[in-house]
This record gives sequence, structure tokens and C-alpha cells, in this order.
Amino acid sequence: MDDLYDTDILAWSQRQAAVLRDLAARRDLPNELDLDHVAEEIEDVGRSELNAVQSFIRLCLVHIVKAACSTRAELAPKWGEEAVRFHGDALDRLTPSMPGSIDLDAIWRRAVREAEQSLSLYGEALPPSLPVTCPFDLNSLTATSFDLRAAIESLKPLRTGTEAEIR
Repeated sequence: MDDLYDTDILAWSQRQAAVLRDLAARRDLPNELDLDHVAEEIEDVGRSELNAVQSFIRLCLVHIVKAACSTRAELAPKWGEEAVRFHGDALDRLTPSMPGSIDLDAIWRRAVREAEQSLSLYGEALPPSLPVTCPFDLNSLTATSFDLRAAIESLKPLRTGTEAEIR
């Protein structure tokens, strides 16, 4: 049981919450135990970790999009470095049960909106050909071998023909 706590906090929190809710149905326990709320709090621990992973994935994608779509070559290395860092942060906290709870396309849409807003501060816009759904699958994106440079390069052709429009 402790192994699950150390290896997959989301699965552990869901399992513990279920056990506590089962206990809450028992009538032989003291009423002072607020097991439903204790279970909810324990579930929140797992959800918090899941939210952190999703946030790091989103930030990684934001910086991939900015590095690929900006015409300001001097900013691309900085954004690439930040994508590397956020990717590593996501991997540090990712547990085996999390991928089934991650909606990568929803994360992608938000990342694109944030990249668009950020680039607008530099007087730039995203190319209209940017995919509506995430061009990377979750297994690849959460692999230690994920090639961020290749990911950035894969989005660059999408801005071809829009250079004048972006500037």
C-alpha cells in the first residue's frame, strides 16, 4: 500500500477515498469521524498532483508553440529552454494513473490561446494553420525521450507563407 503512495499518488488518493467512503457507511463508527470530507480532502491531494502535471504540460506546449511560431529568432532559444524545464517538471510528477485523466486536446487549446496572447505582446500572431487538436500524442509528449527540438521544428512549417502576416 505504501508503495502506491510513493509511486502513484493519484491512484493512492482515489483508493484511500473509496475505502474511507465505505467506512462512512458503517454505523458502528463514531459520528465524530467526518469520513466523507476526509475522503474528499485525500482525493484533492491526487487531483492537485494531476493539475500540476497538466499545468506543466500546458506550459511546455505554450513555449513549444512560441518557439516555433515567432519570427523573433533571438527569443526561440529562451522559449525552448523553458519548454525543456516544464517538460522535466511534468515528468517528475507524472504517475502511471494520470494519463487516463489528461485531456491533451483541451490542454493544447488553452496552450495555443496563451501562446497567442503572449506573442501578441511582441506584435506577432499565430499562423492560422496551427492545428486545432494537439499534434503530439500524450505517450510521446510524456516520454523522457520526447524531442523538444523536433517538436518545435515540426510546427515551423505551419508558419510558412504567413511571415509577412505575422510581422
